[in-house]
Amino acid sequence: MTRTPRAAIVGAGLMGRWHAHACRRAGGQVVAVVDIESAAAQRLARACGGATHAVSFGALPATTRIDIVHVCTPDETHVGAIGDALARGCPVIVEKPLAPDAAATEAVILAARQAGLWVVPVHQAVYQDGARAALGWARERRLRVFDYRACSAGADGAPDRAAAIAAEILPHPLSLLQAWSPEALDRTAWDVRRPAPGELMATTVAGDVLVRLLISMHARPTRHDLTLLADEGSMVVDLFHGFAWREPGVRPTRLSKMARPFTTAALGAGHAAVNLARRALTREPAYPGLTALVAAAYRALDDPRERPLSDAHTVAVARARDAILRQASVG
Repeated sequence: MTRTPRAAIVGAGLMGRWHAHACRRAGGQVVAVVDIESAAAQRLARACGGATHAVSFGALPATTRIDIVHVCTPDETHVGAIGDALARGCPVIVEKPLAPDAAATEAVILAARQAGLWVVPVHQAVYQDGARAALGWARERRLRVFDYRACSAGADGAPDRAAAIAAEILPHPLSLLQAWSPEALDRTAWDVRRPAPGELMATTVAGDVLVRLLISMHARPTRHDLTLLADEGSMVVDLFHGFAWREPGVRPTRLSKMARPFTTAALGAGHAAVNLARRALTREPAYPGLTALVAAAYRALDDPRERPLSDAHTVAVARARDAILRQASVG
């Protein structure tokens, strides 16, 4: 970047605070904070060194110079908040899902293009070091199984939100699948099961690869991981912490079967320790991949080729999410 990007954070809750952290780590400066709760906006603005704050985007002073907007508000407000940012001439980073459905997503992207701007959803998993290494490894091998699992505590204390939170998680595996193979989501037909609110399993075959996406609001312990199984071995990605490790595909013997629990535990523990040290050094205590995605978006202010995700990627994920949720609603 040739300058320090000036960012506005819309939504001063948990994700707004983490976006402000990522902004600073990516070399940006938070110059404005917007939240309908004035006290929340003031608190985050003070934490960001005295940024301007307001209860609505339109209430920000016209003299506040903003290069990019982070939308971190509830899902149902995204389209309106993005529209406000585009009207001010700013590209947008927005929490997932970008819009309620694929039609609204495409409409937002079209509006951004017409304004000569862009909108990027926060599919940060594809910007994790471990996920990128694992997907690159999988592209060079005969992949057999793409197995994603998420067990979340996001609905604890709010059981009526279980199904909605599961739907909010769904873009994570879909964006990873799209990153592995850009055509994967366009040519798949999903088989979906939803045995209870907040429980969702979607399976398909992408080419000759078995794909399973499993999301649960109730199963424990909490987890967020991806396992890639190939002829030559496996890659396990810990998406909570942003690292991966490879388990070689050794010739099966009685000894290798006996040793596997120990070798697997050692591999996981070793990579976890190295990753923890790396995250401590880079000051990335949570949401691995977010800072890298934000940094790429900031670079795109100077060079559009640096955009973290293409419009085609965003639309493919939104369409696949629609297809799965449509089946879930009648399954």
